[in-house]
Amino acid sequence: MPELKQTRFTRGRVAALMTEATGWALLLLGVALAVRHLLGTVTLPGLLAPAAAIAGGLFAILAAHVARAVFDNAQDTRAMRLAQRSAPSAAVKTSGLRAEPSLRRPSAP
Repeated sequence: MPELKQTRFTRGRVAALMTEATGWALLLLGVALAVRHLLGTVTLPGLLAPAAAIAGGLFAILAAHVARAVFDNAQDTRAMRLAQRSAPSAAVKTSGLRAEPSLRRPSAP
């Protein structure tokens, strides 16, 4: 069976990197605005914008990490599936039922 080309999810990883960079920028902007407001008059409405920027930045960073984890999981699952296809088929016999596929490799004689 011919090997399929490896999928690297390049566009998704670039989008995740841009999302993370935007998140860090929002986080730093929120901290800078919070420090500026804390040095002046402290009011609740004045701190809402920095708090929203910080929360948005943290959410964007989290989303980027989740996206990378999904891409890594998909790539690893694909590699396991390709390895399973290329390995000699091993089957586990069950009592009276059809053979169930197994990921275990047969022991060497």
